[in-house]
Amino acid sequence: MPIPHFLTDSAGPNRQSVTISGGNLTIPRATPKTRRMDNWQRTNLLCVEQLITRQLPHGGWPFHSGATQAEVEPTALALLALPLNLVWERDRAIRFLLQIQNPNGSWPAFSEDSAEGSGFTGLVAYALYCSGVKGTANDRASRWLLESRGWESHWLWKWKFRTTDRHVRLDPNKFGWPWMPQTVSWVVPTSYSVLALRNGIASSQRDLLQFRIRRGVEMLYDRICPGGGWNAGNGVVYGVPLAPHPDATAVALLALLGEPLNDFMAASLDWLERRAESLLAPWSLAWTILALHAFHRPTQPWVDRLCTISQPAEIRHCATLAAVCLAVRCAGAPNVFGVNA
Repeated sequence: MPIPHFLTDSAGPNRQSVTISGGNLTIPRATPKTRRMDNWQRTNLLCVEQLITRQLPHGGWPFHSGATQAEVEPTALALLALPLNLVWERDRAIRFLLQIQNPNGSWPAFSEDSAEGSGFTGLVAYALYCSGVKGTANDRASRWLLESRGWESHWLWKWKFRTTDRHVRLDPNKFGWPWMPQTVSWVVPTSYSVLALRNGIASSQRDLLQFRIRRGVEMLYDRICPGGGWNAGNGVVYGVPLAPHPDATAVALLALLGEPLNDFMAASLDWLERRAESLLAPWSLAWTILALHAFHRPTQPWVDRLCTISQPAEIRHCATLAAVCLAVRCAGAPNVFGVNA
């Protein structure tokens, strides 16, 4: 893949550059006077510069700038956000993720965390798939994702939710994936897992693969908020409708990409589009853009706003920085989550 012009075509004497340690690629550093760059290109460039700077020596990214412990979520998102020509940085990130994969095939939430796994496993598997990683790591992740399930799928918990615990509205026959083993299903880890299983995870157990995807999709529809969109877990608790969250809604919609458009999805897209008008948090706005763009809804006004409110050097949360990088690219490049669009 050639180096994008916005990484090499900054004209004029105001161009500064940063040389990537260990590599042979020099990226021009954007300045206020840099010309021939659209806003999204400038923001993307600044995000990439910050991601390069914040990568830890072992290849991962921390939760926030200045920390020294690598976290799985920002590392997976950064891997998706880094341009393909940053081979050295990408290879280090891939090696780090492969090194910390648990023996059971899952990934922990951060290095040296529980060997039982976390709800970020699907996100890591998807990022590695998009990076061309196949083989043993993929097979082990596939087996773990197919075996992991929310505790509401167990007969005892099914009985509990049907008889004694009626405060939470859910159908225990429709289950997904938990954040941590031996807990109930949640929207975001279920969405990440469906995304991975639907796009790239190979398995010889085709029937089980399709069954788990279908159950995950059914779980997302079962937990939707009454007016569209998703909260973190359930849509109704103690008889009270919960308010949807933009990021959870966006991730759930990305997992459903490729499903026949229905009233659930249409209502959620409409809600997300309305909510975008007032969003000012870079994390929520970035995920909103990624989802709306994948479903061919207009995003240019929201990309422009994201470029305006985002100062990459001031975004301490590395996962947010990577999400902003992925979102602003929707203005002129393929959406990494739009594989089925």
